[in-house]
Amino acid sequence: MCYNEYGLYFIIKNKGVMKQIISKALGLLGLVTLPALTLAQSDYNYDYNYDTTTSTTSDAAGAAFGIGMLLFIGFVALVCLALFVLWVVMLIDCVKRQFEARTTWLIVLIVGLFIGYYPIAAIVYYFMVKRKNLGTKPGDTAAPKA
Repeated sequence: MCYNEYGLYFIIKNKGVMKQIISKALGLLGLVTLPALTLAQSDYNYDYNYDTTTSTTSDAAGAAFGIGMLLFIGFVALVCLALFVLWVVMLIDCVKRQFEARTTWLIVLIVGLFIGYYPIAAIVYYFMVKRKNLGTKPGDTAAPKA
């Protein structure tokens, strides 16, 4: 049988070379993991006697901050949902509307979803195509060029 230089024949024929490679790899692995093991074994004294029954003003401030962050995240989620709905509506409009640059806009809108700039693509499509053609319905062939 004929094996290439990376096959089983090379490993069996050159046992000494393989032992050197394995020993160097293990030595390198030891050098890399030694600092991590040293840090993992460091002595950390945790105070298990922390009293959680008392309340301070910092607790109230922390709660207010947490509620504020939840409201902010909710607002951002609503804006993202609204932009996604706008993207879906613009994609449907682009599929139904007949105009010369339809294929280009379909590519821009679909690729925009995967790359992450779909809100920008939807807003640009709205102002460049849909807003210009507000009097025409999707599916009309008399739509102006985009």
